[in-house]
Amino acid sequence: MTARILFGGTCSGVGKTTVVTAVLAALRQRGVDLAPFKVGPDYIDPGFLAAAAARPAGNLDSWMCPPDQVLEVLARRAVDGSLVVIEGVMGLYDGRKGRGEEGSTAQVAKITSTPVILVADGARMARSASAMVGGYVRFDPGLRFAGVIFNRVGGESHYRLLREAVAEYPGLAALGYLPKDLPVSVAERHLGLTPACEVADTAGLLEALACQAEATLDLDGILAAAAAAGPLPLPARQVFPPEPLSKSCRIAVARDKAFHFYYPENLEMLAAYGAEIVFFSPLADSSLPDGTGGVYLGGGFPELFAQELSANTAMRECLAAAARDGMPVYAECGGYLYLAQELQDFEGRVYPMAGVFRGRAVMQKKRRALGYVEVSAAGDNFLLPGGETCRGHEFHWSDMSWPRGAGAPLYRRLPGNEPCGEIAGNCAGSYIHLHFLSNPGVARRFTGACRQYAARKEGNKNV
Repeated sequence: MTARILFGGTCSGVGKTTVVTAVLAALRQRGVDLAPFKVGPDYIDPGFLAAAAARPAGNLDSWMCPPDQVLEVLARRAVDGSLVVIEGVMGLYDGRKGRGEEGSTAQVAKITSTPVILVADGARMARSASAMVGGYVRFDPGLRFAGVIFNRVGGESHYRLLREAVAEYPGLAALGYLPKDLPVSVAERHLGLTPACEVADTAGLLEALACQAEATLDLDGILAAAAAAGPLPLPARQVFPPEPLSKSCRIAVARDKAFHFYYPENLEMLAAYGAEIVFFSPLADSSLPDGTGGVYLGGGFPELFAQELSANTAMRECLAAAARDGMPVYAECGGYLYLAQELQDFEGRVYPMAGVFRGRAVMQKKRRALGYVEVSAAGDNFLLPGGETCRGHEFHWSDMSWPRGAGAPLYRRLPGNEPCGEIAGNCAGSYIHLHFLSNPGVARRFTGACRQYAARKEGNKNV
């Protein structure tokens, strides 16, 4: 039996992350072993869940990954005795399209057979809450609802009205509330919340949320609902190797305040195929870790740290030299910007970057892309053979401005075959964040290319 619960919102911005972070922080203080997860293509919210649970938050995405891999990811992290806590994405029923459940929180709840706690905005509402909650509860009979939590509530008397309003739904428990005047908050910016790694006092934030949860949330009721979830379905097909391969190459992964957007499953799959993952900082380090056979530059906020990244000339030159030497380098979104010739920030200031690709990344005043993406390889490369596909997502506020005759395209965006990204030698860069579990061959080929590069360097050293 795997105790588990999923928090789904009535809509985006309803406060799911605040509620789930508060629950995790309070349960951790009680000594509960936690396994946090986030539904959908998100990197920022999982940082708060991970900080509260003291464990990385797994990713559950039912569009980028087949149902079996959603279950595989959950089963790998849900060790005996741990409590699985899942935060949904957007509104409970919102998915890839206006019709159908594909990619929605509701679909993940059904795939994993997990009971749902609805998070609703209680502000300026009393009996109308019954109509709103009732719509969600009745919309899909395939979901199991365990209760509702109200956010932005005026106080205890307001909560009593809301609790009375939903009492007409037998079996749907009111499991508490968070007040509208929370003593703590997290600022937002162009990609969402300010990441947990940049919050000045994360420990203080978590302590305040835990205290609030103990005061106004029914934590015992939440635990009881999770314990009643029943058996966890098992995947019929698994894509991780039954036993991790022996370490045969070293992949340097950028991780600091400028670069920290990664699906944990991507790194775990690289490790399963024989990669030793070693973290480095493009902001602070002057060179790649010793013995590096390949580089993974994830997304993040290079535009906010452009001056510091540009000032670290040693690291920029080190990466450019590694690229010229044929080291496999994979860059997505923020990492792609860092490998450009230049980066122009929101104020129009231009900074030299690593120069692996010839373009200039230009930050715009409006969001340029947001959504799921499926791509095929434009030609054979160390990630995908020509024509093979992989799924991911993109979310960015910049455009890449290329000079005439710039590099060859890396992918073709489906279904229209629009070229995107670029490849230069053994360096692949694009705005798209791939999810390796949508095509495990990506991780296998990436580690294989890094292994070959490392062997070549070792052979040259011994000549």
